[in-house]
Amino acid sequence: MSDPVILKIETAGQRLGLLPELGGSVAFWEVRRNDGWHAIWRPYAPTTADGRRTVGNFPLVPFSNRVTGGGITVDGEFHPMTPNRFDPTPIHGTGWMHEWETREHGAQVIELSVESHRKHGYPWDYFATQRYSLGDDSMTMRLEVEHLGDKPMPYGLAWHPFQLRGDNPEGPRLQFRADGYWLAGDDCIPQELVEDLPADRDFNALRPLGHGKIDNNFSGWDGRMRMERDDIDLRIDWETTEPDNLTTSILFRPENLPFFCFEPITHITDAFHRPGMPGMRMLKKGERMALEVVQKLSHIHP
Repeated sequence: MSDPVILKIETAGQRLGLLPELGGSVAFWEVRRNDGWHAIWRPYAPTTADGRRTVGNFPLVPFSNRVTGGGITVDGEFHPMTPNRFDPTPIHGTGWMHEWETREHGAQVIELSVESHRKHGYPWDYFATQRYSLGDDSMTMRLEVEHLGDKPMPYGLAWHPFQLRGDNPEGPRLQFRADGYWLAGDDCIPQELVEDLPADRDFNALRPLGHGKIDNNFSGWDGRMRMERDDIDLRIDWETTEPDNLTTSILFRPENLPFFCFEPITHITDAFHRPGMPGMRMLKKGERMALEVVQKLSHIHP
C-alpha cells in the first residue's frame, strides 16, 4: 500500500500536515525553535494490522466518544448502531471513517470536506468541513457540519488532539477550568458527577500533568486551556471561539505513553441516553453547527 498524501502548510514558526485519505487527520504539527522543528502533536505513523491509527488529531462528527444501548432513539424511533472500530461500542462518529476532499490548499490554509450518508448504517446524513489555518503565532482549527436528512437529528462535535508530553518526566504544565468531573467505569461512560475535584484531577491552577490514568469528562469548562512545555520553550493558549457556551471537556492521561489528550467537546459522553441529550444540537435539514478553537503560540521565557 502506498503512503497517504500529506497536504502541508507552513509559516516561519510552525508547520502542519493533513491526511485527507485518513479521515482528514493531522499528520504533524510542529513549531520551530533555534535548533530546528519540534513536534507539538503525535506524528503520523502507518496504520497497524488491527486498524489502529497513529495521528496527531482527528475530527469527531456527528458525535463524540462512545454510544451505549446498541443505538439511539430520536423522536420515538430507535436507530440501531453497531461498533465501528475495535471498541465494543460505537465511538467518535463517522467523519474519521471517510476520505475527505480538498476544497482549498494555500500556503497557510487547508480546508477539507466530506458528504456522508448513513455511513456504517448510522442514521446521519451530513456535509462536514474542517479548516486549518496558520498565523504568525497562532493555529485555528474549525469543524462545521450541516444536516442533510429530511428528519431532524442530534449532533455533537469534538476534536481529538494527541498532545506530546515532551522530555520533562512530569510532563507539560496544564491549566483548564473545571468545577467537577464525571466518575466512569472501565467502559469510560460517565456515571456520577463529582463536584469536589481530587488533587490529581484539579488543573484550575497551572501545574505539571503528572502520571496515572485519567479518562474523564469535566464540567464547568470555559473553553480555554493553557499548556507549557519547557523542553521546547512553548506556551500554547487555547480559546474556543465557537460555540461560546461550552461547559464540557475531556482529559485523557494514559499511563506510560508519550502523549495525553485534552479534548474540546460540545456534549458529554453518551449524551444520547441522558434526559434532554445535554449538549447535543437537534439540527433540521440545512441547519449547521461548528466548533472552532484558536491556539496561540508563545515563548515561556522571553
